[in-house]
Amino acid sequence: MAYQTGTATTPDQLLDALRVFAVANGWTELRWSPSGAGQQLSLSKGSLYVHLKSAINERLRSGYSNVTGIFLTASTAWDSAQPWNNQPGTIRDTSNRIEACGLYEVSAANTYHLFALTAPEMILLVAEVSPGVYHHLAFGELAKFGAYAGGLFVSGAYGSDGYTYTYSGYTDYVFGYNLDRHAGLPFNDYKYYGMNYLKATVDGFDGWFSVCSNSPKTGKRARALFEAGSNSNASLGRMWFSRVPNTLNGVAPMVPFYLFVERPDGFFSPFGYTPHLRYLNITHYAPAETFQLGAEQWMAFPAHSKNGKSGVHGYAVRKVL
Repeated sequence: MAYQTGTATTPDQLLDALRVFAVANGWTELRWSPSGAGQQLSLSKGSLYVHLKSAINERLRSGYSNVTGIFLTASTAWDSAQPWNNQPGTIRDTSNRIEACGLYEVSAANTYHLFALTAPEMILLVAEVSPGVYHHLAFGELAKFGAYAGGLFVSGAYGSDGYTYTYSGYTDYVFGYNLDRHAGLPFNDYKYYGMNYLKATVDGFDGWFSVCSNSPKTGKRARALFEAGSNSNASLGRMWFSRVPNTLNGVAPMVPFYLFVERPDGFFSPFGYTPHLRYLNITHYAPAETFQLGAEQWMAFPAHSKNGKSGVHGYAVRKVL
């Protein structure tokens, strides 16, 4: 039961579908109970702890806009006496305020796709929140480049505030302008302050890194493929995008999302990558299209909307039936 699709009409239903799917695929349900107008869900698998909350016109905390959808955060342990947003080692900003990502703009009817992968663990939820518009949330563990602590990540469609997708004079919403563009893409460090988080123990720091281009919420910064820069050589994502699809055969090869953490000298060291989730130029793929890669099946999605606010920027997830 590593892939499932269905329809949900409310954030509660969408979160419940994720809950049942995750438990069926080896995650432990720590809590499923009412929270405000929605539900709170806490899950664990081994040393991984994630916490979710369904919301209807609700904000994460002061300073954020109201959203309808699902909040996602993570922690380093579990305390049954505390709510979803106050667990031990929960993701917090430098002012000790809760931080989360998630899946927002949930509408009256949403077709969803759920994926569960192992070695390393990952749960991915993609929902078509309106016709042709896809948002995601994902959590799990990176495949690491060495034997060291950390690796838990959470990734969401975009931050729960007013900064989304548009900026006057730009049409490429990933590379056009580096402020808050385009968080719909997993691990997009082209976004200024980041809404994807990585747990890592590096240089004596044991905590959360914000995947962003500047001003990390948590005070520690990580980067991935889409770092801002003046030319293609400044960004692995830009360099890759400029060369796919292959002009000889039309094939669009994929690349894993590689994560790098900042060191005290200001340089970045490779930490891990997502073997089950990869960047993909979707020029030749329709949203939610399954395609074959050797003996494997993969499914393609736009970062937001194909040829819309995310152009042909997208990603693919390994599909196991």
